[in-house]
Amino acid sequence: MAVEPPTGPLKVLLWTTGRSLSNAFLQCMTYVPDTIAWHEPYSQLGKFSNVVEGPAVSKTVQELVKTLGGASAVAKIESGYDASDKDYDWLKEQLESDLPDGKRMLFAKAHGAYIRRFSLFDKLPQGFRHTFLIRNPKATIMSKLKMSLKLQARSVKLPELPRDQFRIYEYLIELLKYLKAEGLESRPIIIDADDLLANPKEMLEAYCNEVGIPFTEDLLTWPAGDDVMTKIWMVPKQTILTYRAVGVHDGTFASTGFHKSPTTTVDSSSAEDELMKQIPPILAQVFKGMVDREYTYYEELYAERLTLNK
Repeated sequence: MAVEPPTGPLKVLLWTTGRSLSNAFLQCMTYVPDTIAWHEPYSQLGKFSNVVEGPAVSKTVQELVKTLGGASAVAKIESGYDASDKDYDWLKEQLESDLPDGKRMLFAKAHGAYIRRFSLFDKLPQGFRHTFLIRNPKATIMSKLKMSLKLQARSVKLPELPRDQFRIYEYLIELLKYLKAEGLESRPIIIDADDLLANPKEMLEAYCNEVGIPFTEDLLTWPAGDDVMTKIWMVPKQTILTYRAVGVHDGTFASTGFHKSPTTTVDSSSAEDELMKQIPPILAQVFKGMVDREYTYYEELYAERLTLNK
């Protein structure tokens, strides 16, 4: 059931996983008039803060910051915030604060599994609509593996991943249940990336109507380039510095809309076969096991997703 556009400020969290079109979705929402956009507030702070427990990647990316010039290089980044001395209490306060004059929406996309992995449920902000963006786990995990191979080819040092790295949808379900149990969200909206790619206008309009975001067809396209990250998003300065150096999201920043590619379709067997040739056989077996395990949890969320005939 669609809701009336809010008369006051609107705050929305989009819980998702990496490699799920979530950055493209954030780019889209960034251009809703009078919007403040946050990029992965929990996980990006966790990577670069010196005062909180962060993911396994923290040590690796902090070493990268040092090789790129350290604190002096960070200070030269004109936008964003320095995450080195920030913690999750600071983040919760920022998210709950009143919006600046002239702003009508705060939209943040965040990794839902991160909340469960680091037990950050008590750091979730009040006063938000909670929505979810999911994607078939085969496509998600294939994209993660491709990104790892790309970074290895560039001689980028990769961190040791946590054992539960691919317990994505299990953790998303735990987050969803927590939000309902604690009264933080009574009617979460779930959308699937493949539905969005198949019908961008219709699905985006349906999402906006359900959440109370004003929809126009202008939201279906956006400017190419990383200005959206370097000048608009709320994101650590360290993120801007390292993203520029590594180019991990070059494809995203080159995009101008929701478009299918050969690797974004779930039934792209040729892309899967080509990827399997590039990794050891034991990893290919692990890949299949991860997909099978995740799919059980993904289906539970998929069954509750927003569709055009609901």
